[in-house]
Amino acid sequence: MERARDAVPRLRERAQAAELARRVPDVTISELQAAQLFDLQKPRRFGGFELGMPEFIDIVATVGRGCGSTAWILGVTAERAWLLAKFSAQAQDDVWGSQRNALITSSITPNGKAVPVPGGYRVTGRWNFVSGIDCADWCVFSTTAPPLGEGGANRIICVLLPRAECQVIDTWHVAGLAATGSRDVALTDVYIPEHRTVAMLELKEGGGPGLAANKAPLFRLPLIALNPFAILAPLLGIADGALELTLSGARERKLVTTGASAASQQIVQMKIAESAADIDAARALILSDCRESMQAVEHGCDVPVALRLQVRRNQAYCAKLLVAAVDRLFTIAGGRGIYLDNHMQRAFRDAHAAGAHLGLSWDLCGTMWGQHALGLEVTNAAY
Repeated sequence: MERARDAVPRLRERAQAAELARRVPDVTISELQAAQLFDLQKPRRFGGFELGMPEFIDIVATVGRGCGSTAWILGVTAERAWLLAKFSAQAQDDVWGSQRNALITSSITPNGKAVPVPGGYRVTGRWNFVSGIDCADWCVFSTTAPPLGEGGANRIICVLLPRAECQVIDTWHVAGLAATGSRDVALTDVYIPEHRTVAMLELKEGGGPGLAANKAPLFRLPLIALNPFAILAPLLGIADGALELTLSGARERKLVTTGASAASQQIVQMKIAESAADIDAARALILSDCRESMQAVEHGCDVPVALRLQVRRNQAYCAKLLVAAVDRLFTIAGGRGIYLDNHMQRAFRDAHAAGAHLGLSWDLCGTMWGQHALGLEVTNAAY
């Protein structure tokens, strides 16, 4: 946490340049690596910390106070180390055996096609929103594969491959979270050995062949239900940073008409109070769900479906609270807030970009929980 806090002023100073470059600067990646922040959920046997979800949230959100895009890259990349820990021990050795600080990016949308060949698969496809591709050494992509037996349904598998085998397509020209560099990636007939694959169904239920080598309860968490925390934590940090700067700005800013400080105005006080309450409520709900999920696996249990759906509902609801808080704070910044060198306009755009992610969709997640609560079939399997 101290290392994360220390980075905030530097990240804030670099945020505008990072946005213009449409990628997190190499110096920032190097600093995050030196601070071991990418190792939050990495297996101990490869030098990681195996921290639980509440600690992960707190640290990523702290980084988000300085730069939302940097926190986004930290969140998804640190979480991908947890994902790799679910692959076979041989796959983990392929990545970390000779390069302990190797970074992994991924896309779990099944946009590819895997064709079985002797010893593995040939994979072709194109994936969008591949955050962290600029700094990644390895990638995990989700793809469809034929059924294992006759008459079965197609499967979804995740495949692991070196970044060097990817074609990166520069599609990332966006209004928010621009520095994440979340470009498209294409594969054309790339060979993937069998040991670098894992079934999505196994990951969804909290399993994976890597659990034989990585015994920490953390690695028994289910993928799809917990994955959105990696993008919700940056949004929490963006809101924290916006509140912090609004408080300091309101004290310093003088009204042209009267010369009084903005802080003396009741409407400013009320907007700050409501936004702070929304942020605190979101944080409390996020950490409560993280602790409850961790308690399940720490007691040797699977995370039950009801809890997974509660987590998904609350993730989306917290995103609504946080975006609303930033919107409210942005109105306090006034005309100065729209200048590109003002942090508030970036926080406003970054918050909306984060809240637009499908993983934080209230329409999707609220509907899933409502169906389950009413005893109906859940028609979307995003949990």
